[in-house]
Amino acid sequence: QRRLRGKGKCATMEDFLKNILRGVGLLFALYSAYEIRLGAVRVYGKVIHEFDPWFNYRATEYLVRNGAEKFFTWYDEESWYPLGRPVGTTIYPGLQFTAAYIYYGVNAIGWDMSLNDVCVYVPAVFGPLSTLFVFLLAYETNNQSVTSGVFAALFMAVAPAHLMRSVAGGFDNESIAVCAICGTFYFWIRSLRGEGSWVWSIATSLMYIYMVGAWGGYTFVLNMVGVHAAILILMGRFTPNLHKAYTLWYVVGTLGAIQFPVVGYAPLKSLEQLGPMAVLLWLQLMLVCWHYKKRMGDMINDRQYQEFMFMLFAGAALFAVLVLIFVLPRGFLGPVSARIRGLFVQHTRTGNPLVDSVAEHQATRDEMYYQYFHMMCYLLPVGFVSLFFSPSNSKLFMISYTLISGYFSRKMIRLVLILGPSACVVAGIAFELILTWSMEQLSISDDEEEEDSGKGKKDGKKGGKGGGKASRAVKDFSFFKDAKKFYDDNLLLRKGMGVLFLGLLVTNSFSYWNHSWAMSDNLSNPSIMVLGRGPSGEPVMIDDFREAYWWLRDNTPEDARVMSWWDYGYQINGIANRTTIADGNTWNHEHIALLGRALVSPVKKSHRIVRHLADYVLVWSTQYGGMWGDDIAKSPHMARIGGSVYKEINPDEFYQDEKGNPSDMMRKSLIYTLVHYRLNPAVPALKADTFEEVYTSKNRMVRIYKVLKVSKKSKKYCKEGRGYQAWFEGRPLVSAYPPGLQEILAGKEDYEQLEDFNKGWKEK
Repeated sequence: QRRLRGKGKCATMEDFLKNILRGVGLLFALYSAYEIRLGAVRVYGKVIHEFDPWFNYRATEYLVRNGAEKFFTWYDEESWYPLGRPVGTTIYPGLQFTAAYIYYGVNAIGWDMSLNDVCVYVPAVFGPLSTLFVFLLAYETNNQSVTSGVFAALFMAVAPAHLMRSVAGGFDNESIAVCAICGTFYFWIRSLRGEGSWVWSIATSLMYIYMVGAWGGYTFVLNMVGVHAAILILMGRFTPNLHKAYTLWYVVGTLGAIQFPVVGYAPLKSLEQLGPMAVLLWLQLMLVCWHYKKRMGDMINDRQYQEFMFMLFAGAALFAVLVLIFVLPRGFLGPVSARIRGLFVQHTRTGNPLVDSVAEHQATRDEMYYQYFHMMCYLLPVGFVSLFFSPSNSKLFMISYTLISGYFSRKMIRLVLILGPSACVVAGIAFELILTWSMEQLSISDDEEEEDSGKGKKDGKKGGKGGGKASRAVKDFSFFKDAKKFYDDNLLLRKGMGVLFLGLLVTNSFSYWNHSWAMSDNLSNPSIMVLGRGPSGEPVMIDDFREAYWWLRDNTPEDARVMSWWDYGYQINGIANRTTIADGNTWNHEHIALLGRALVSPVKKSHRIVRHLADYVLVWSTQYGGMWGDDIAKSPHMARIGGSVYKEINPDEFYQDEKGNPSDMMRKSLIYTLVHYRLNPAVPALKADTFEEVYTSKNRMVRIYKVLKVSKKSKKYCKEGRGYQAWFEGRPLVSAYPPGLQEILAGKEDYEQLEDFNKGWKEK
C-alpha cells in the first residue's frame, strides 16, 4: 500500500510538471508568434508593406475620418480614372473595421497610437490569435490532447506558410482571415463533439460572418463545412446534433453574409456556393427519415425504411430539377468565376490573361513545400495516417481539410496559406505520437522487457487472442511475426530506436525553428523599401519607391492624374495621394486592356491615348538598380491583356529573346522607351510634344514623365463625375470616357468571361 501511495504521488507530481510544461509551451508559442512578426518593424520601422495593404490603409483612413455610413456609400473618383470605383460595395470591410475599432480602443484607454501604427501591428496581433485557434483545433481533433495542441501551436507560431501573409506591416485581408478560418473550423468541430454540443454552432456562425467580412476566401470555409457534413452523412454518422449544428450555422451565417454589399446574394446564386445549400436540404430530408424510423420503430423492416427513403429523396430530386428548369433560363444562378475555375485547370489555361498575370496565382512548385513547411513535410504522413485510427467527427474533418487544402495549395502559391493550419495540426499530432513512442522505448527496464516478452509468448500460443484485427493479420505472416519478436526481445535495439527518433525530433525542431526565423527575415522585406549593401558592406536603405511617390505628392498639382501599370496604383493613391488609372482591384478587364494598349503601342500612338487620361506616367526601371521584375518583365502581360480586347495588339510579336534583345514591337513601345530612355544608348530620344522626363530616382529604379499637350477638354469632361453618374443610373460606363477616346474605344471587343463582374457597369 505504501508503494502504491508512493506511485500515486509520483504520478500526480509527474502530471503536474507535464501540465506546467504544456502551459509554458503554449505561452512560448503565443509569444513567439508575435515576436517573429516584428522583424520588419525592427529593421524598416512602422511601414505599410507591398501594394494591396496601401489600399487597405487608405480605406481604413477613410472609414475613421468619415464613419461607416459614408464608407459604405463611398465612390472613389481618385482611382480607376475616369470611371471611378464604388469602394463601399466592392470591398470586404472586415479588415478596415477591425483596425478602426482597435484604433478607437487603444486611444480610448489613453494609449496614443496613430492609425498607421495600428495597421502595421494588426497582422502581428492576429498571429498569436491564429496560433491559439490552431492549438484548440489540434486539441479537439486528437481526443482533447493538450500535448498535441501545444506542439501544433509551436509549429503554427513560426510557420512560414502563415508568416507569408502575417508579418507586421502586411496589412492585408489574409492577415486576419487565417484567424477567422481557424476559429470557424474549431467551433464547427466543437459543435459536433456530442449531443447537446450543437449550441457551439452559434459561435461558428459568428466567426464565419467575421470570415465573410474579412476575405473573399470565405467560399472555401463555406464549402469545407458543407463537404464535412456531407461526408458524415455518407458514413452513417447523421445525428440530430449534426442537423441542429449545421442548420443553425448555415442559416445564421448566410443571413449575416448577405448583409455585406460585396457579397450580396452570392451564397444563394453563385454555383461555387450552392453545394452547402444542397447539404442543408439533404440534412432536412435525413431528419425526416430519422424521425420516421424512430416513430415507426419495429413496425417497419429495413426494406420498408429504404423504400421510404427512396420515395422521399426521389421526390426531392424531382422538385430540385423543376426548380432548376425554372431559374436557369432567367439567369438567376451565376457561373463559376475565373479564379475558382483556375483551381481545377492548369494555371496558364484559365483563359483570362489578367488572372494569369498575377504572380501569386502561379502553381506551387514541389520545393516550395519544404520552404514553407520544413520538417512538417516528414511529419504530415505520420499524423495523417494516424487520423484514420478510431475516426471521430473531428478527425474526419481534419482528413478532409488536409486533403482539400493540399490540393488547392498545389494549384496556386497564395493558397499554401490555407494548408498551413491543417499542416500544423497534423504535424503536432504526429510529433506527440513519435515523442510518446520514443519515450516509451527509453523507459523500458529489464524486468519490463522480460514481462513483455513472456506476455508476447503467451499471446502467441493463444493465437493473438485479445489483439486487434490488424495485429492478428500481421502475426499471420511469419516475417512480421519474427521481426516483431526480435524487436520486442532486444532491449538495446528498442532503446537505440528511441534515442534515434528522439534525436531526429530534437535536431529537426531546432532546424525548423532557425529556418522559420530566417524565412521571417525574407518575408519581412517590404517591396516598398529595399535593404542593400554599400561599397564597404555597410547596410544601406534603398527608398526609391517612396521617394518617387513623395516627389509626386510635393511637386505635382493635387488634381494630377498618374498613369502606371495597375500594380502601383494603390501605392500612388496611398502615398502620393494622386489619382490613378488602375490598381490591384482589377475589376474592369477592358479598362486595364486600354491601359495595356497605351503602354505597349509605339510612342506616338500611345500619346494619343495618354493625353486624354493622364498628366504623368510612372514606370519602374529596377533593373538599373540591380533588381529584375520591373515593367519590362511585366510588359508581355500588358500586351496579352491589351490584345484580348484590342485585336490590333498582337502579343506574340511583343517579346525579348534569350539574350534580352527586344522584338521590333517591344523596342518601339512606350513602356520600353520610358524605362530605358537616356540610360540605354540604343533607345532614341523622345519625340517632341509627347513626354518629358521630370524625375528619376537616386538609384534609377523609378522614373516619372510629364505628359505634354494634355487634352484640357478631356480633363474638364472627366471632372464632371460622369463615372459616378453612369454607375448610379445603371448606364454603361463607357460614357465616362472623354469624346477624344471614343474612336479608339469603338475598336474594342469586350472580353468574354464566364463571370460578369461589370454587369450594369459596361456597355453590353
